[in-house]
Amino acid sequence: MKNGRKILIFGGAGFIGSWLVDTLKSKHKVAVFDIQKKFSNYDTERSKAVFSFRNNHLLKGARIYKGDARNLEKVQSVIEKEKPDIIVGLASIPIENYHDPILQFEIEVLSMRNILEANKDLKAKVVFMSSLFAVGPFDHVLTEEASLEPITNYGIGKATGELLVKNFAEKYSIIRTTSVYGFGDLNFRAHQIALESALIGNKFWINKAALLDFIYVGDLVEGIKRVMFYDHNDIFNISGGKAVTLFEFVRALECNLNKKLDYEVKSLQDRTKRGTLANDKARFILDWEPKYDLIGGTKEMINLYKKHMPKI
Repeated sequence: MKNGRKILIFGGAGFIGSWLVDTLKSKHKVAVFDIQKKFSNYDTERSKAVFSFRNNHLLKGARIYKGDARNLEKVQSVIEKEKPDIIVGLASIPIENYHDPILQFEIEVLSMRNILEANKDLKAKVVFMSSLFAVGPFDHVLTEEASLEPITNYGIGKATGELLVKNFAEKYSIIRTTSVYGFGDLNFRAHQIALESALIGNKFWINKAALLDFIYVGDLVEGIKRVMFYDHNDIFNISGGKAVTLFEFVRALECNLNKKLDYEVKSLQDRTKRGTLANDKARFILDWEPKYDLIGGTKEMINLYKKHMPKI
């Protein structure tokens, strides 16, 4: 019998959420509320493989509720039924330049508004997953004291979510994270394109101007777990702690695949600047730090791709 906490994760069937469920479910009672919809144009067959991996491995054993968190009645219903000790807010469209900014903003903000409204009497702790995009563009090192100055639709939604939680949750934690990588993502980010192209043998391109603070998803969910069980209201950066170029990611792939990859180099200056989110606070207070460097993280990712992804 599980004697841990009762945890309800909104957006828990997504990339980060499903990995978080997997790390919690052995000791805690975990329930998931998720719209269960793909918002990216990721390949259909590969999407099926990702959903299969999430459902049959990461989410197995958790209670799953399908629904849209923009619907207050459904949110109230599941919170009343589960009576969680901790609510985690992950409902989001985590795509920087999503084609429908109003929908992106609605899902981010209305979901959190409804969670806070439904939680007024229960007063469960609320953990909100924010992003470096909430603080706007930067090319240096930022701590948790950084002001909110978002310029993208995604960042504006995250910043608004932070403000809602800080002002209307009695007990809360806010987590800002960076460039998360690992198997199970459907958003086809630059590093994902590079890895899949490398495994298939296709040529790809990278932007030499991009700086990314990479964190392996396994490290991220361990950090989220530490934040969840921390008893004070606070903000934490759960990050790799060092921004690097995409060349570093490609070199890690080449090391693990033991071959030179075929890619083109471009220099695009139209991307939002991303520097380093300092993670010293999490190291000191939560006794957390990343266990995976890029070589170790990409090795885990490659192994899961080969095991669970068709045609790779």
